Amino acid sequence: MNFKKLLVAALSCATISAYASQPRKVLIIGIDGTRSDALQQANTPNIDGLLVNGLYTFNAWHCGVTISGPSWSDIMCGVWEDKHGVLENSYSGSNYNEYPYFTTHAKSLKPNLYMVQVAEWAPLNDDVYNDSWDKKIQVPDGGGVLTADSAVANLANPNLDAMFVYFDAVDLAGHSTGFDPNNPTYISAIEGVDGHIGTILNALYARPNYAQEDWLVLVITDHGGSGTSHGLASAQERKIWWIANGPSVEHKELVGGDPGTYTQLYQLIYQVPEVNPAVLDTVPVQTDIAVTALHHLIYDTGTNPEDVAEWDLDGKSWLKTITGLDDKSSVKSDIAMYPNPASDLVTLWFDNKQNGKVNYAVYTAEGKLVNVPALITSQNKLTLNFEGNADGIYFVKLNIAGTEYTKRLVLNQAAPKGSATPDHDHTKCTGKH
Repeated sequence: MNFKKLLVAALSCATISAYASQPRKVLIIGIDGTRSDALQQANTPNIDGLLVNGLYTFNAWHCGVTISGPSWSDIMCGVWEDKHGVLENSYSGSNYNEYPYFTTHAKSLKPNLYMVQVAEWAPLNDDVYNDSWDKKIQVPDGGGVLTADSAVANLANPNLDAMFVYFDAVDLAGHSTGFDPNNPTYISAIEGVDGHIGTILNALYARPNYAQEDWLVLVITDHGGSGTSHGLASAQERKIWWIANGPSVEHKELVGGDPGTYTQLYQLIYQVPEVNPAVLDTVPVQTDIAVTALHHLIYDTGTNPEDVAEWDLDGKSWLKTITGLDDKSSVKSDIAMYPNPASDLVTLWFDNKQNGKVNYAVYTAEGKLVNVPALITSQNKLTLNFEGNADGIYFVKLNIAGTEYTKRLVLNQAAPKGSATPDHDHTKCTGKH
């Protein structure tokens, strides 16, 4: 079989496996009250691992009211306050029946989805929401360890499709001692939550079927803070951050300007400009979380949430950007990798039309660079020897003629042994392509 036929066949198999048969699942981790500059200053190896292998921005902006109730409603409903109706933490005036959580929209198309919320802040577990969670778990405010343990227990359920895990310790530290990157108590709270996130991610990667699932992990804060409060329109309160990670997510940083605010009070009193749509398109904002998560969950239905008029969503889906996919193609890049899962040898094939230089690097799921020797390096083929490395998730980053690609690998010592000259019969698929 010549290379071109091999590549087409291998990509067809990979496409079917990755985008048709693999169940799409979502994990959203919310860290309340975490300033963007403080997150960058804190020692957060687990969050950093998500950044190394994912899409992220430290330059997202809050376009609504910088209070937790409205903010988490923005994030979960995919619409701003004028639609979901929440302007304060009392949730009075909420309009969730008309503008529900993204989980409710997902179940309208896929009613058998199983979804769980684990939250420390009691108002998030109230019954005022049209959220369709199958289980809502209340843990002590700022509980941290109990929150992570509850998330781990639910990740053990093979039927889990979506989960939202909410941490409140950082916001509590900000209110008690100050939202300030120079405040060691505030920084320590961020670092503590990062440890709990590591516990949750380890449980996610340990799922028996993780290699056959396509998880999208989204990490977000609701607002920043200034002094010991928030709710106004300073840059410290409005500037936030956004992370997307998963086996289909490309590594990329998004940089953009302040798009402005929809809140008329902020426009009038604090001289924040109204939203500029051109700037808004350049960076993710809070309402995009719901729409992107929803798009991932219902992708196999062929529905783009932005196109459903009755949902009337304000957010936009970043699925195309974070995965490198467009709505007409399922192929992320012209790279095939076999075997996966693997126990030792792994081969990648790629179409290097310009015969450019090929470089590679291998990282663990935590973002640690590891030494993996290459047995074969050519203009269109790379064979790596993972023998001696621990089981787990690895990311192979390729630079081919100046263009970067990332492939996810599951290393499992019980998987079939590879070969430096693999049998190409693995490219045979069933069905028409």
